[in-house]
Amino acid sequence: MIKEVSFDPIFDAQQAFRVLLDAFSHPGTLYCFENYELSQPKELTTSNAIVALSLFDNNISFHSSGFYSETVEKYIHLNTSAKIEKIHEADYVFLNGKDSITNQIQACKTGELSYPEKNATLIISVEQLSAMSIANIDCHLTLSGPGIQTEQNIFIKGLAIQNIQTLQIVNAEFPLGVDILLTDAFENICAIPRSIALQIIQNN
Repeated sequence: MIKEVSFDPIFDAQQAFRVLLDAFSHPGTLYCFENYELSQPKELTTSNAIVALSLFDNNISFHSSGFYSETVEKYIHLNTSAKIEKIHEADYVFLNGKDSITNQIQACKTGELSYPEKNATLIISVEQLSAMSIANIDCHLTLSGPGIQTEQNIFIKGLAIQNIQTLQIVNAEFPLGVDILLTDAFENICAIPRSIALQIIQNN
């Protein structure tokens, strides 16, 4: 396992953090990371690696489930010092949207009424995100809520409908729920905080 040298832990991390901050401030809007040449394991997309490198430290816990190998957890721990944790205790959980991840989503922490911020953020990798209709999409979502003037549309390849339906159920009792960060293979990201309502408009 190689420690990253092309990603500056101060300058690059600050740049990526600003992108993430903008994404969570404007739910449903697509943002894109700079293109970094990283040496992450092949099943971990560059965008997911950037999220970890820019957000994680030794006060953070994370879990990678199902699709991801043990090598992914070792890579993230080596480069961020974040703690590898069981899914029901982790602050961040890496999931693959094409898989059936209903059970994993339901296992993530959703916070407590007195401390709703003690919830998990799910980093869900998909094939492609778009603000406009694209061919062979798996779902078309409409988002509404805080940070969105009227509504926001997202077109997604590589996200199973049952996973969206489970997220709707888990986030039905705001302020409890999970925050969502969708990432794709083109360094695009899209944030969906737990305060945002999701509506499935189309699925194939």
